[in-house]
Amino acid sequence: MQTVLLSGTLILMGSMAPALAQLPVGGPEIPPNYNTFQPPAAGGTYTDPVFGSTIKRISNALGTPNNDRGGNLTWITDEYSTMSPFNSDNSKILLVHQSYFGLYDGTGFYIRDLPLEINSSSEPRWSRRDNHTIYYVHGNQFKTYDMSTGAMNIVHTFSEYSAISGKGESDISFDGDHFVFAGDGRYVFIYKISTDAKSPTFDTGGLGFDNLYITPNNNVTLTWNQSGTVRFTGIEMFDTNMNFQRQIARAGGHMDVTLDTNGNEVLIWTNSNDPQPICNNGIVKIRLADGQQTCLASFDWSLAVHISAPDNSGFVYVETYSPSNPNPPSGWVAY
Repeated sequence: MQTVLLSGTLILMGSMAPALAQLPVGGPEIPPNYNTFQPPAAGGTYTDPVFGSTIKRISNALGTPNNDRGGNLTWITDEYSTMSPFNSDNSKILLVHQSYFGLYDGTGFYIRDLPLEINSSSEPRWSRRDNHTIYYVHGNQFKTYDMSTGAMNIVHTFSEYSAISGKGESDISFDGDHFVFAGDGRYVFIYKISTDAKSPTFDTGGLGFDNLYITPNNNVTLTWNQSGTVRFTGIEMFDTNMNFQRQIARAGGHMDVTLDTNGNEVLIWTNSNDPQPICNNGIVKIRLADGQQTCLASFDWSLAVHISAPDNSGFVYVETYSPSNPNPPSGWVAY
């Protein structure tokens, strides 16, 4: 296992090479000037003092006008760790400007805002089949936006629901042809773009659930609010027809799905809420075929994490951060 810790808590990886360097050592590397470092102005670069990698600053929220509500923005960020802000050739980036999205080129240069219809609740996802199409949700409509022409088109209206959602964390499928949605926050289904086909629906019965993920083989994970070992608790897996398969974890937690180096579907998950963990505050690989768990690493209990598992990369990137520790050993760790 190789471990890489980058100084800072938000590093966007894509075409801004060299974006990632590594040391031939295990364990974390602490930034030498964590409390005193001042980043360059937007557009400027600096060299990481530990790894030697070049890091470019691409935004300055406090100096950027808020084109929705006036004044200046207070934050700019990527939407979430489980979907890539980069399109398929790394030529464009989507970043959240609080309530709407800004479009940047692959070097981090701001181009323009997306239409305000594509807001922070729209879950925009880059097409995997072309470099200019963005899929998003709007009420009960599944739509596309062509960043080259500005055209906005309806792909499908789910008139049986008042609204659809991927619950904020789900991404487009690995094959670029499937999404998982919840209709009216209750009825879960898979939608196939190429055939305009909706799978059978799983009715959650009004029970609370936190997130939905579509796996590399177009299965679905559903994370219930309740932890436990019985049905409708923890994280459960369903097949492409929304038939229940098995429970794969006893509790929810930050996670992402990917393929292991041997082709197995896996869930990379933090087990901090697991009542019977195999390692403490661990990053755990779960084989979806049978729920087998392997601990990749354990962290101090002061640290929380976000997880990003790039497609078929053989790596998982874990962002560590501490809400309470004034001197946290935070950063990105790659496994």
